[in-house]
Formats: sequence, structure tokens, C-alpha cells
Amino acid sequence: MFSKPVSPKSDVPAAILKDTKQRRSVLHDGIVIKGDWQSDGIVEFGGEITGDLTVDVLIVTSTGTVEGNVRARSVTVEGRLKGTIAAIDVSLSPTAIVKGEIEAEGIQIDFGAQVEGRLAAKGNASS
Repeated sequence: MFSKPVSPKSDVPAAILKDTKQRRSVLHDGIVIKGDWQSDGIVEFGGEITGDLTVDVLIVTSTGTVEGNVRARSVTVEGRLKGTIAAIDVSLSPTAIVKGEIEAEGIQIDFGAQVEGRLAAKGNASS
């Protein structure tokens, strides 16, 4: 029943996923949250949330929809996000649809991603 191995997302930095001590929450499609969510670990979100997310690592899967503000060290969007993102690293996959503001040190936007709003890539401040 559980013979299929779980493989990490390829666009999430490997150093983040190697930390096996870090807590991981997986919220599949069909889950609806109205309110804010906080976690000090990795959150893989495939449901719908209306509220603010404060997490260490956020992965919005292709079925995920976020309407609110996101604060995280690393954010990967494969689904939909409407709001602001404040992070160190942001990655938008080809299926991402983002409406809002993104502020990060590094932003990766794959061909096909739809972005409407303002982007601010600060770069590494120590350079």
C-alpha cells in the first residue's frame, strides 16, 4: 500500500530538504482553511487557505490556492497565490499563477508562470 517512494520536489533547494529534523506538514487538496497558519517547518499545501501563512518553507502544490500574505525563508509556488510574499528565496514553477507583490533576495520564474504585480529582488545584502 505504501510502496511508492516519496521524492522531494526538484525545485526546492536540496539543503532545505536534507534537514530531516525539520517538521513537515502535508495538506492535500480538499482541505480548506479560513484563518492564519504558522509553522516552523516545511509546509506542502495543496488545499485552499484564506489567511496569512508564516512558515519556514512553503510549497504551494499545483492544486493549492493561497489568498493572503506569506512570510517564509523559502517559497515555491506551483498553484495559485493572491497576496504578498516576503521571503529569502522564491521559485515560481510553469504552472504558478501569482497576483500580488513578491519581495525576496532571489526570485526564480520558470517559463509559463503567470505573474501580475510587483517584484523586488534585493540580492544578497552582504555583497
